[in-house]
Amino acid sequence: MARHIPGPLYFAQQGDTGLPMLFLHSTPDDHRLWMLQTAHFSNWYRTIAVDLAGYGKSPPPQKGVSVSDQAEACWEVVDRVTSGQVIIHGNSLGSHVAMYMAKQQPKRMPALILSGCAYLPTRENMIRWRERYQEEGIALRYGQIMDHFAPDSRERKDVQAYGRMVTELNNLGTLETIIAMNEALSIPDPDSLFEAIVAPTIIISGTKDRNHPKAIDLQKHIKGSELFSIENAGHSMMIEQPWAYDEICINFLKKLGLFPG
Repeated sequence: MARHIPGPLYFAQQGDTGLPMLFLHSTPDDHRLWMLQTAHFSNWYRTIAVDLAGYGKSPPPQKGVSVSDQAEACWEVVDRVTSGQVIIHGNSLGSHVAMYMAKQQPKRMPALILSGCAYLPTRENMIRWRERYQEEGIALRYGQIMDHFAPDSRERKDVQAYGRMVTELNNLGTLETIIAMNEALSIPDPDSLFEAIVAPTIIISGTKDRNHPKAIDLQKHIKGSELFSIENAGHSMMIEQPWAYDEICINFLKKLGLFPG
């Protein structure tokens, strides 16, 4: 088992055939962040949406859990489905997990799709979220989920319904996990992480995401990567504008000869 994670992670799979495609969520979301993509891409792939340790239906991690630990646990999920390659999508926290997965087993990743991410040499925002959760408790979760959307989108009924759906599943240890992962994310990624990524990579960023300007810097640190912007979308653009997110991904996979549609 992965370090600090005392049990297998929960995952939901759609599609019985095709190249596996793994989806890794942000904090404080769970695997349902990707519900539209797992349904759509299951037309061609075996889509696997994971609850990271301590989120959704996965067991809570032990003290000292790191992003690298979450990556090891996600490879264990992949191994339950295939011994071969897997395309990986990661958003925010999930993008960091995906990058560590790329470093751990580079030969098994033919394509890497990152979103809601940026090059951040300092992590004051993660420290603030950790402190707020320690003070305000799990009630803050809905507010942070809404904060991941562009201001105009927060008034949408479907966006609000998504936020309620996720926060209705607060298990024992969810609060402690969110605090622990904000603590882990407050440690900047070493440049050696970016240098280890050899998979063809794209970065998708919403222009209303506060991290958007720094997404440009991340693109400069991952050799050969490309950056795509989605206008008027926030951190969770796969919920806000799934048509735009999916089109960017399909065009990228077509260029690599990985899209069977």
